Amino acid sequence: MSENVIEGLKLIKHNAGGVNLPDDPSFPYKMEMICSPPEFMTMAFIGLFGGSEEVIVRGMTKEALEEFIGKNNYRTHPRLRSLVISGPDGIIEKLPS
Repeated sequence: MSENVIEGLKLIKHNAGGVNLPDDPSFPYKMEMICSPPEFMTMAFIGLFGGSEEVIVRGMTKEALEEFIGKNNYRTHPRLRSLVISGPDGIIEKLPS
């Protein structure tokens, strides 16, 4: 298995990647991230995908989501507008706070 694959994750939406699947609540943890468009292609990005890059990932465990977020440095991503992690009991983390 590839070292880049994290077990227990499911990509639900990535508007810039052409992924838009139905939500899957059987994966109880959810990461929703919104980023500004890349600066070097702002106008083209807005024309193609709208004003934001949106990513939604579901996880079987909070640890799987944490591994995904950590590997991609999403908490400190330079284009990050918001990052919300939720679980069965509601919101776990929200950036900016």
